[in-house]
Formats: sequence, structure tokens, C-alpha cells
Amino acid sequence: MNENTNPAKRREWVKNAAIIFLSIMLVLTFFSNTIMNYSLPEVATEYVQSGTITEKVRGTGTITASDPYNISIGESRVISSVAVKAGDEVKKGDPLFYLEDEESTELLDAEKELNSLILAYQIAVITESMEVGTVSNIENDRTLSLTQKQQRLQNAIAAVDAAQAEYDSATLQVASANKELGYIGNQVVDTTNEKNAVSNAQREANDASQAVANAQADASKASENVTIAENNVVAKENELNLAKAEAESMQSLKTEIDNYSMTLQSKQEAVEIAQNSFNNAETVLNGARSDLERLNEAFEQWKKDNSPPTDPEEEGKRIEAIRNQEEWVKQKETEYASAKDALDAAKKEYDSYANTSIQEQYASMGGDEKLNQLLANAAAKENELAQAKQEVLYAKNQVSEANKEVANRQSEQSSKASAVTSAQQALTDKENSNDNAVNKANASNQLLDAQDRQAKAQTALDKAKEELTEIQKELLAEINLESQNEAIELQMEKVEKLKEKAVGATIDAPVDGIVMTINKAAGEKTEPDEALAVVQVAGKGFTLAFSATTEQARKLSVGDMAELQNAWYYDNVKATLVSIKPDPDDPAQKKQLTFNIEGDVQSGQSLSLSVGQKSSEYELVVPNSAVREDNNGKFILIVESKSSPLGNRYIATRVDVEVLASDDTHTAISAGLYGYEYVITTATKPVEAGKQVRLTD
Repeated sequence: MNENTNPAKRREWVKNAAIIFLSIMLVLTFFSNTIMNYSLPEVATEYVQSGTITEKVRGTGTITASDPYNISIGESRVISSVAVKAGDEVKKGDPLFYLEDEESTELLDAEKELNSLILAYQIAVITESMEVGTVSNIENDRTLSLTQKQQRLQNAIAAVDAAQAEYDSATLQVASANKELGYIGNQVVDTTNEKNAVSNAQREANDASQAVANAQADASKASENVTIAENNVVAKENELNLAKAEAESMQSLKTEIDNYSMTLQSKQEAVEIAQNSFNNAETVLNGARSDLERLNEAFEQWKKDNSPPTDPEEEGKRIEAIRNQEEWVKQKETEYASAKDALDAAKKEYDSYANTSIQEQYASMGGDEKLNQLLANAAAKENELAQAKQEVLYAKNQVSEANKEVANRQSEQSSKASAVTSAQQALTDKENSNDNAVNKANASNQLLDAQDRQAKAQTALDKAKEELTEIQKELLAEINLESQNEAIELQMEKVEKLKEKAVGATIDAPVDGIVMTINKAAGEKTEPDEALAVVQVAGKGFTLAFSATTEQARKLSVGDMAELQNAWYYDNVKATLVSIKPDPDDPAQKKQLTFNIEGDVQSGQSLSLSVGQKSSEYELVVPNSAVREDNNGKFILIVESKSSPLGNRYIATRVDVEVLASDDTHTAISAGLYGYEYVITTATKPVEAGKQVRLTD
């Protein structure tokens, strides 16, 4: 029988094969678990347990001076040099900046503005044709008060009102007389048509009279416009002259620059000519003095040879010659002195011109760009002057047209007045045709008297209105001049104040302290009230501020002492919390903590502080490294153990937490834990929730 077909042997073979297979699977499983274990992240763990947390609020800020002193001046000046640098200690009165010796821009602008105000005032005086006494009263502050001006104006208005009342009363009287005359006339004949004709003619005459007054007012206004236009021409001529003067001055300076070498050569030649004249004068003077000395010596020798003198005539001649020579010497001394003065003046002029940098002066004034601006301004002023002259011609033409209108209206008024006379005569003729002539004559006389009164009242009213207009014009002119004069006085006071406030050649330290910053360098220009430098006043402290959450700030109190990080680096530095205020950048969520800093520190230095000493007990406390955070919030990973045929397996499990407090090493949390769970603190690889890990040995 074949061995392969033996059932017993076949079962033995199957048994052995199964044992070998299971052994191989066991070996493979062991090595698989071992390899897998060594590929898992290795984690370190600690117990979740209760503990004490001492909270600290930490922050970093920059030290600032608590009361810095800004150095500034009230004018614009150019700095020639800076005497100190940041960090220097200065005493009160020590120079900080040296300034160039020139007037400030504000003073120059104020003086220019004053000149403009004076010019405008003078033009206004001429334009308004003010009397000398009125101008003197304005300039000496002897004008009427506002109440007096108002009273004068009210008097004129009252006069107009009184004249108007008189005119209205006279008009009523005319109407009454007309009514009475009509009544008398109606007793005999019907004069309705004639009376209507008179009334219509009178109304048209009144309208014509008013038209004349309106035309005269328009003509007066047109004349005033001519005066205003002519005054504007004068003002524009003055502006043009000023613009031309500025442009010509600038152009002259440029021409002088172009001719600088030639001018310098001419001044050198002038010096040489003066030197030659001086040398000649000196030679002539020395010769005259020598001649005088010889004459004196010859005279003395003659006196010795002729002692006593026997020839008075000869002696007189010699004395006369000496006197003449002395006069000649004096004359030559005068010429010598004049030649010397001329030489000194020529040298001084040459040196001054040679040492003058007119190119720099030209550039400082704005150069070609400024010259072009001035030329363009002058051209513009010429155009404005031409336009002003055209406006004068237009205004004069308007006057001519207005005068023609006045003449036309006056002619129409004369015609209407004649119509009134004719209508009244027709009415009179018809009324005289009846028998009641006496009554009609009396009524007519009353009407004439009333009309005469009305005419006089109209004249008085027109005169009162003219006087009111003149008073208004005069008062407005005085008020305008008073305002301009007051503006001039105020500007003068401003100029004087600027002169009084003008600083000297240096800007000095006003207090003792340490220079914190220098904001200007040599060659730069100051601006009024601009901080040129900042000085930390001696004896004043420093402050430091940083932000903290509102929750953190609740646990702090004013007066808390802060600790310095890297405290070993600083010497005797103390930080005290002095205020807790809402953070300007996030007032709803944050607070700004401000500390008073004492000790050896400087403004601008950065310090890191921690503050807060309140401790609390918490049930769940973990190391800071155990707390993690992602988009879903903060959490920890705990290790859970699961049994398997090959041993325990450790799985990382996520637990969401709420952080209650923390200090340098530990964090108090709130979570669904019992305590004493293993929490992962560190790992050799990134750990994910639900993944297997291995514990450290």
C-alpha cells in the first residue's frame, strides 16, 4: 500500500503543517507588534490633579518720560549748528542750538502785511476824499462812539420820517382842497371830467417826478461807480508798480550776477585809480613838507647871519613865503586825507562786493523760478490794470447814458407839469363860468396853498433823503477807515511783539535734565512752536504701559508691584501699577495697564513685566504643555488603555477644556474629567485624537 495513501500518516503530516503555520504566524505577529510599537509616537504623561495657581499678567512696553519738556520757539529761524546730542545732560541756560543771524519769517511777513495795510489805508483816505480833521480824529482815536454814530443816523432817519409825514399831510391837504373845490364846482356845473383830468395829470406828473428822482439816483450811482472804478485803477497801478519793483529788483540782481566779473574788475580798477591818487597826494604832501622845512631852515640861518636883522623887508618876504608854504601844506594834507578816504572807500567797496555771494542771495530769493513768477505777476497786474481802465470807460459810458435818461425824464416831467397846469386851468375856467366865483376862488387859493406846501414838503423830503444817504456814506467810510486804522495798530503791536519775542543767536535749555531726542539738524529751518528737542526734566519719572484682557485686569489693583523679567540685567529698577484704564484700541475687551518706573532707565527702552500675586485652588490642574488649541477651541489629550490578546494598547483621546487660570508652569481647566487621568504633555511625533501611542519607559 502507498505511504501517501496511509490515513494515519496523512493526519500526522497535516498536524505538523498546522503547527509550523501557527508558529510562523505567531512569530510574524510578535515582530509586527514590536515594529508597530516602535513606529508609534512616544508620549510623556502626567496626572490630572488638583492644585494651586498663582496668576501673573505679563506684558512688554516701551518706557516713556512721564513729563517731557518740548523745546520750541515761536518763530522760523535757520539752525547753524546743534550743540548737544541725545543722552547729554544739560543745565538750565546751556545752549542747545545755534541760529543764523537773520530776522524770522514771521517778523518779515508781519512787516510786509503792515506795509500792505498802511497802503490800503492811504488809498482809502484818498478814495473817500476824507477831510484832514476826520482822518486826524480817526488816527488819534477821537471819533464818535458807535452809539453816537447810531444817534446821528437815527436823527437823519427821524428827519426823513418827519419830512415824509409833512409830505403825506400836504398830500392829504391837496386832496381835501381838490374835494372842496369839486364840491363847490358841482353845485353849479359838472366838472367831473375836468377834475379827473387834473387828477390824472397830477398823478402822471408825480410819476414823472419820481422817474426823474430815480434817474438822478441811477446817475449818482453811475458816478459813484466811476469813482470806484477810477480808485480801482489807482490801486491796480500801485499793485503793478509794486510787482514791477519786485521783478526789477530781482532782474537787477540777476543782471548784476551776469556782470559780476566785469563789475568786480571795474571796482578793482577804481581801487588802483584811488591808490594812484593817494600815492600822488602823498608825494606832493611830502614835497610840500620838505619845502616848508627848507624854508624854515633857510630863515633860521638868515637870522643867524643877520643878527640883529638889518633888512626888515627881506625878513617880511621870508616870513610870508613860510606862511604861504604852510597854507600849501595844509591844503595838500586835506587832499591827502581825501585821497586816503577815497582809497579806503574803494577798497571797502571792492572787499564787500568780492565777499558778497550774490548768487546765493539770488538763489535764496527763489532764483529764476521766482523771477519768472514775479514777471508773470507783473504781466498779470498789467492785464488787471487794463481791465480796470476798461471798467472806467464802461462806467463813464453808463454815466453818460444815465445823464441822458435824467434829461429825458426831466423833459417828460416838464411836459407833465404843463399838462397839470392846463388841466387845472380848464377846471378853473369851467368853474368860473358859474356864479359861485368867490367860493371857487377861495377853494382854488386853498388848493394852490396846499400844492405849494406839498411841493415844499417834497423838496424837504428829497433833501432829507439825500442827507441820510450822505450821512450813511460818511459813517460807512469812517467805520471802514477806523477798522483799517485799528488793523494797522494791531499789526504794529504784532510786529513789536514779534520783535520782543525774537530769540537771539542761541536756543538755551529752560530746565535741568537729559536730552531725549534732537529733532532738527544744522541747516534746517524751525517752525513756530515745533518741538526742536525733548528734555527729560531732572527729578521727573518714567512710565510704561501695555494691554491685558479685562478678565486679567480684574485680578490686579493699583499699587501692585511688578517683577522684571531678566531682573539681573537691571540695577535698582522698580515698577508700580498706577492706573487701569480701558484700552483705546479695544475698550470693550482690554484694559491698559500703566506702571510708574523708577531706577536707572532711559526713555525708549523696552521692559518686560509680570504682575499679580493672587493664588486660588482648582480641582483640575495640568501642565501648560498639555493644553492644545485648534479651530474648535482648547483641548487636552488623555491616554486611555484598551486590552488586546497581545497586551494593552494606548489610545490618545481628545477632551475639550475651558482654561480657568494659568501661571508659569500649570493651567487650571474645567472639563468632563474625574481627576488622575493621564494627560499627554510631550510627544516625539504629532499626536492625533483616536490614534494609538506608546508610553515612555
